[in-house]
Amino acid sequence: MFINKELVKRHCKIELDDSSEDVLLDSYIAAVEQKTISHLNRNLYQKSVPKNDPDGLVINAAIIQGMLLLVTSLHEHRGAVADLEQLPHFSVFKFLVDDYRLSGL
Repeated sequence: MFINKELVKRHCKIELDDSSEDVLLDSYIAAVEQKTISHLNRNLYQKSVPKNDPDGLVINAAIIQGMLLLVTSLHEHRGAVADLEQLPHFSVFKFLVDDYRLSGL
């Protein structure tokens, strides 16, 4: 995982000792990380990119912030959302991560 629950709780303004939403937050984190990798069309790595992955990318602060925004948006808007683009933070997410996106694949 690239972002941890403590960071997400701080970002969502949830008390660190409140574990009532931990399972839900773990689910959001996993989903957002998968969707970010899919959106970027490349694998993300913590420290270094393996030589056999020429399109891989070491995760950076902009991508982490984008992920946090999406987790926050999922947390705040738990109702039925038909499409990711309808989430209020999606345009900021794209602003933060699209420079790293491989397109035309």
